[in-house]
Order: sequence, then C-alpha cells, then structure tokens
Amino acid sequence: MVSDWHLGHPASQVKNIAQVEPYLDGIGSLVVVGDGREELVEAWREEADKLWSDLQEACEKRGVTFVALTGNHDPGVSSEGWMKLQEGRILVTHGDMIYDTTSPWSKELFAKRDAVNNLLAQRPSSSLAERWQCAREIGLLLRPSTKMAELGLLGYLKLALWPPERLVEIGRVWAGFAREGDRFLERFASESKILICGHFHRAGVFPLGEREVWNMGSLMKMSKSLCVDFDGENLSSEEIAL
Repeated sequence: MVSDWHLGHPASQVKNIAQVEPYLDGIGSLVVVGDGREELVEAWREEADKLWSDLQEACEKRGVTFVALTGNHDPGVSSEGWMKLQEGRILVTHGDMIYDTTSPWSKELFAKRDAVNNLLAQRPSSSLAERWQCAREIGLLLRPSTKMAELGLLGYLKLALWPPERLVEIGRVWAGFAREGDRFLERFASESKILICGHFHRAGVFPLGEREVWNMGSLMKMSKSLCVDFDGENLSSEEIAL
C-alpha cells in the first residue's frame, strides 16, 4: 500500500515510473490509497495520466494486481473510497474523510468555507458510504487553483503558504490528525483497530490506546513516504527510497 504520490504535480518526486519499479517486484497487489495522481488541474493532467498509465502497465507486466482508492486530488479515479482487511480490524482509506472539511489547511477552504459548511449541513453522514460521498464532493469544491499551476514550483510554494493562517492549520492537523483518526474510527468503523491512511503527509505509526494510525506520508518534495505491506496476518512498513 502506498499513498500521495501526486503524479503529475510539479512538486512530486516521481518523474518516471522506473524510479518506483523496484517496489513492484515480488508483490501480489499494489494499492494506491488516494492522491496517486493529479486529476483536477488541467495543466497537470496530461503528465499525471501518462505516469498513471505507465504505473498500471508496470504492474501488469509483473502480474501485480493494481487497486486505486480515491483521494481528494483524484476523486474520480475509482468507485472505491476504502477497504477493510482482517474482517474489518484494519481500515484503509485516504484520510480525507477524517475531518469534516476534508482538508482544514486547504487554501481554497479559506475562500469557500461557507460553501463547504452549507454542503455539510445538507449532507449529514451516519455511515462510511455517506461520509465518503460527502468528502468527494468537498474535494471537487476545493480543487486546486489553476493559477497555482501556472506559477511553477517556486511560485506554487510561495502561494501555497498564504494566508499565514494556513501554517497554523497545518501545525494543528499535523499534531492532531491521529487523534482525529481515532475519533473517526469510533464513529464510522468502531470494529477497526488500525487505520491506514495518507493525506496528511506525515509518515509514521501513531499508537492510540487500543488503536493505531499508520500514515504513509507522501512522495512530494521534502516529504517522507512509506510503503505498507500486509501479508494476510501482519503489517510492516519501509521507507520508499527513489
């Protein structure tokens, strides 16, 4: 399982699928847990589609089953938003369902908060399916600005850090997403003891009493990424080195 490769994004470390092909050798399935590619910004779409196709082809050549779950950057990539392992003990999902607004740090949320709140008021969620559908709609509403795509990497980074309140939200979410993940499981999948996700770009395993949150990080620049292996009984992880 991997997450947040953001193929096609100018800040993604993956420029050629050959960089990650060693991690496809000897595995049975590759599960991309959301934000595998950039789907919502037209300026990035052609490169994203090419790399995504190359990844699928590399899996096919090796007999690796390719599975994609949706994320907030690729809500149309699949009709699946989560999967359960070990009879529900493990829940795998991108992570955009954990917070009501999906991405509290999103630059677009600062401009569209009223629209997001209205959507949430109209779409109360009492199940995983309802929560996922709502998260997909919010993901489309908060699609990255085309203006950001036109600035290049340096300009993108400058704009992405504005307004300054975003830094406060980023810090708050980084410090608290695991606890929010625990609350999410309690509400929507109480039988699950392990949550495997991406979205927050903070790789690691976070114990929370009887539960654990495993985050796979990101292959964006200046980020660390993990691949998580499940052999039917046990989970393990290793850092992805390109």
